[in-house]
Amino acid sequence: MDRIRLVHRDHLSCEPILRRCPNGELVCVSQVGGLTEPAPENRVVVFHSRDNGETWSKPFSIYPEDGRAVYATEVMLLDGVLYAFLTLHNGKFVEWQCTTMQSSDNGYTWQDIGIWPGLPNYTFTRGMIRLKNGNILIPYQHYPVSEEENARLVLENQGKTYFRHRGVRIGLKGENQPNWAWTEPTVAELSDGTLVMLLRVCKTGWLWRSVSRDGGATWSAAEPTDIPNPSNKPKLIAMPRGRIALIHTPNNQPVHGLAARNPLAVWVSDDDMQTWGYKQVISDFPGGFCYPDGICEGDGRHLLFTIEFSRFNIIFVDHEVDL
Repeated sequence: MDRIRLVHRDHLSCEPILRRCPNGELVCVSQVGGLTEPAPENRVVVFHSRDNGETWSKPFSIYPEDGRAVYATEVMLLDGVLYAFLTLHNGKFVEWQCTTMQSSDNGYTWQDIGIWPGLPNYTFTRGMIRLKNGNILIPYQHYPVSEEENARLVLENQGKTYFRHRGVRIGLKGENQPNWAWTEPTVAELSDGTLVMLLRVCKTGWLWRSVSRDGGATWSAAEPTDIPNPSNKPKLIAMPRGRIALIHTPNNQPVHGLAARNPLAVWVSDDDMQTWGYKQVISDFPGGFCYPDGICEGDGRHLLFTIEFSRFNIIFVDHEVDL
């Protein structure tokens, strides 16, 4: 049985991220504001739920207003403290800087602590996981843009540039229109300690996979999987007893835009992602299900996650896995 609730509706709602706070409340951090993404009016807000997702508070901003567009790509809960990884830009993903907002009171107040150690600008930080050895792994996608290149982009905002990801070169600008490559990595740890990263590679029709056998120090060249994907962010979530859940939109049919990001499905593997024995469609209501993120709780059968629907709605889902 699925419990689905509306968190928020706006002219734009983008990439909601769900976490459980130390006080038991749920928080959802999301980009809202403006009519499109990216846009100078984009902001990042937080919602609270004190009744396990049934109802949600009104949004409030977590970053001080300074005129820049704001985007959140990851929220990390570490030792009882929330960290929101933000991207600040001019509304066109140019003059791009990164910072981290910290909350020690369950997401009610936030402090800017600057860029996370070791991370450069022009970076999107993605889903943190804690490894079995206690280490924290923070995957991120980085675009190596020099000061000179940034200045050129500010002046021209067009042209060609490329991103190399472990032997796979992805064009960031197409011949006739922008084609930013959002790899949006998500990582899971297998029973033997191997790390598996799934990647969105635009316009290929499939998720891609890279493997690390040294705790994330090095990664294999990315290769396509047989998991359909319509250029949409996937999300891997560790479950008890070694199971791994994948929240995604398994569709590689020749359709384009938001309509391709359907249906919304949960797959579960109990053999280290070799097969997916559980495949459940949550919804195939017409529209685009984009950017799922969430947690596994309780007896290990409840997947709680938020997802945007058709760019306007933030949806909360409590899915009970029937295993």
